[in-house]
Amino acid sequence: MTIIRIQHQDIDFKKWDQTILTSATPFVFAQSFCLNATCPQWDALIIGDYESVFPLTHKTKFGFTYLPQPPFTSQLGAFGKVNLEIEQLFFKYITQHYKLIDIELNISNKIASEFITPKNTYILNYQSEYKFNQNTKRNINKAIDNGLIVERVEDKDVISLSQKYLNPFLENEVNLTKSTVALLDDLLKNSIESKTLFTFKVLDKNQTIKALGHFICNGKHALYLKGTNFDKADNSGSMHLLMKYAIEFFADKSTFFDFGGGSKQGLANFYMGFGGQVSTYSFLQVNRLPRLIKFIKNKK
Repeated sequence: MTIIRIQHQDIDFKKWDQTILTSATPFVFAQSFCLNATCPQWDALIIGDYESVFPLTHKTKFGFTYLPQPPFTSQLGAFGKVNLEIEQLFFKYITQHYKLIDIELNISNKIASEFITPKNTYILNYQSEYKFNQNTKRNINKAIDNGLIVERVEDKDVISLSQKYLNPFLENEVNLTKSTVALLDDLLKNSIESKTLFTFKVLDKNQTIKALGHFICNGKHALYLKGTNFDKADNSGSMHLLMKYAIEFFADKSTFFDFGGGSKQGLANFYMGFGGQVSTYSFLQVNRLPRLIKFIKNKK
């Protein structure tokens, strides 16, 4: 087997996406519309006629090229036909070509290394039984008693609404840079164009927005991309109502629902309250930078 590196402009996106969608892990993160937004100019490693693929989300800083995990994505790595031999080929390539690597490998990647640590996310498999716990049910009922309702946002209003409500939250409370938040805008635009974006808002009796959430669904993988509630002081249950609505909405449109994270205990408890099950994948970190550059990087 031979690995071929393909420059961004030469990637056959149709073949790439077909490989992702027929993988054991058909994640939206690895589809071209997502990568084109979160990591413009990404390259590809290909084996055969796109039988096995690996996205190279490379960037350059301090005069050297490195491999980071793009914002608003998770679980990249090898897709398509994947086995240990293929994973090792990809692993050998990236470790030979990059001295700094910080990428997440999807759950079908089983390669072991001293550079790999586990990370958790939470998913809900629609083929299995799932239940909301009592605390979740209580918060949902509270939201309903408060007269809150959920509506889907029309595509034409998504960007402006997200920029008005969600972007300030990401910049001021999550402490993301304006340039990083701008990538979310690009991802929303690409998702709208690919007809995979679903945005929901929670409204009170006065039509005031209490929560907003973006979801991406490719027919197999339904992902909670990003969102928040704006009534944290009131604790009205708006986010619980939003998530309940989304889970039920995608039940006949996807195989599994991805909560999109869960490393913090508070979020983990929130997701488990909806029946989310822990899913462990690999985080690959390699740092073979010269000592001075490593020092500068750590100061950033």
